[in-house]
Amino acid sequence: MIETVKNFPEMCEDAVDITEKVTLPHYKFNKIIVCGMGGSAIGGDLLKDLLRDELLIRIEVSRQYHLPRHADENSLVFCVTYSGNTEETLSQFVDAIEKKCKIIGITSDGKLKEWCERFNLPCILIPRGYQPRVALPYLFFPMMVCLNKFGLINLKKDIDEGIQVLKKIKTEGIKEIALYLKDSIPVIYGFNEFTAVAKRMKTQFNENSKVPAYCDAFPELNHNEIVGFQDEKLNKNSSIIFLRDKEEPEEIRTRIEVSKKLIMNRVRKTNELWATGKSKLSKMMSLIFLGDVLSYELAVLNGVDPAQTEYISILKKELKERLNLVKKLENKLTTFSV
Repeated sequence: MIETVKNFPEMCEDAVDITEKVTLPHYKFNKIIVCGMGGSAIGGDLLKDLLRDELLIRIEVSRQYHLPRHADENSLVFCVTYSGNTEETLSQFVDAIEKKCKIIGITSDGKLKEWCERFNLPCILIPRGYQPRVALPYLFFPMMVCLNKFGLINLKKDIDEGIQVLKKIKTEGIKEIALYLKDSIPVIYGFNEFTAVAKRMKTQFNENSKVPAYCDAFPELNHNEIVGFQDEKLNKNSSIIFLRDKEEPEEIRTRIEVSKKLIMNRVRKTNELWATGKSKLSKMMSLIFLGDVLSYELAVLNGVDPAQTEYISILKKELKERLNLVKKLENKLTTFSV
């Protein structure tokens, strides 16, 4: 798995190349909804943070069985499921068909591929054989390229820079941080465009390292979570990771430094991971890459297989046996004309 993690920059390049070759319809829309779960949904959160100050169009991430009520024929819906068989995403695909939304599928195979072909919808086919969380470049970059193609953004230079930054990142010191995290609960604090990055890091610790983990973001955490550190006895098993940027706003820098001063003697350890690059995208991707490597190193220290997610597999099996929702969705789709 570590070889796959290290191939992150090349996977980003490949994802861009794959999407550039896809012909998209002349969609017109005034809102964007990203449907997905787990590693297939985090790309939507990253897209939302990345374009918060770029787009007038609303971006929403839907981790539900159904689309929000406001979804309609003016909505661009990215249905993202790496396997192509995630039941929540497939359920929202059926909703999108019913509501006549503009749909783009992103998947490696499965029912989503089959259904996109049935309704003659664009589907970006990505390589099979990865864990969804490891395949993040294939689940995130296609959405950016699509929005570039629609003329809503122009991030080609930022994408190119981000890939080059990823290729040059040094991971020395990551093992040392992993040692501090061992036998503790990681807590990741981001801000602004690093809010979804912190969430990504949290879920990587969950799935790769097999540990509970938590995340939050400045300035909101200063209005509630900071109070939870007043009781020293309850926090000795927590290790804090601050996501930092040399160009972070002064008000955020001040909040981080004051918070660190309050927290540092009440937790096991405070650590910092620093973003690199010039563009917002480069900085986000650099921290994601460092977080991926860190979660892998912690998995090694914990003596666990980072690739396996036993409880998720058990849960999916039981849900299929009890609900068989995909079959019900298949039957519903037959009622719609192609």
